[in-house]
Amino acid sequence: MSYLGTKLLTCHFPLMASQATTQDAIMANLVTSLCCVVLAAVVVAYAQRRIQLVARNQYERMGSDVTMQCGSLESGTSVSWKVNGTDVQAKHQLEGPVLILNQVDLSHNGLYSCFQNPHGERRDTIYLHVGVPPREPLITCRSNTYPKGFYCNWHLQHSTYIPTSFEVDIQHNQRSLAVEKDAVHKNRCHVRFPEVFSSYPYVVNVTVINALGKAFNTYVFEESNIVKPDPPERVTATPIRFNPRRLEVSWQSPATWPEIDSFPLKYFLRYRPLIREQWQHVSTTLF
Repeated sequence: MSYLGTKLLTCHFPLMASQATTQDAIMANLVTSLCCVVLAAVVVAYAQRRIQLVARNQYERMGSDVTMQCGSLESGTSVSWKVNGTDVQAKHQLEGPVLILNQVDLSHNGLYSCFQNPHGERRDTIYLHVGVPPREPLITCRSNTYPKGFYCNWHLQHSTYIPTSFEVDIQHNQRSLAVEKDAVHKNRCHVRFPEVFSSYPYVVNVTVINALGKAFNTYVFEESNIVKPDPPERVTATPIRFNPRRLEVSWQSPATWPEIDSFPLKYFLRYRPLIREQWQHVSTTLF
């Protein structure tokens, strides 16, 4: 009996241990699941809060009335607004969570934040950019490296006050040419001549774009009309010995002109004595 009882007890204990292990595993899984749910909720809440705190850009036209909505708050929610950390002093109206600025100008630019009353919790942040749509850009083209290629410049006569980008397309004989942006001048591009002495015109299209609109302009030119060498280099004037009334003037061709033998340059010399007001001209021979 003693052996049987011991055996029964011995058989019974593994069964209880197995049940306990199963219950512990279930509890562990349940706790883990609950922790994951809580963690996920915390992550979602943090992400939502970060989205609300990260400033979003809002571009508006100068002279217009601007409406700014405080996040997704419902109408009738009481909020207060600040710009760059201080109360909004400019002429404005409050309609629940909506701030209305009247006839905005550049002085209205800034970081606007809204806070829900009465606890003052920040709900949204907006960076207001006031500007104007772009107008037609002015385009000029020139070849100072003929016959290698040419470059085109473009600029706006009036500032838009907000970030602006340009799109450039240059065509020749109904074919778009490869355009290389200038490394220094942001409003300049370089293009290689597809052929020399072409009778087909070149067509340059420049489109200017910003958040408030876009505009474009077209510039058409013949190849020969834009060829303009750079000025000569190392110009010197040396007195001629035993002839004090004469000078020897020398210069070098511009380094940017690639083929001086194939495409020689003609130079014009202009000079005047200090006591004279009128210039005199001298036409040199081809070099």
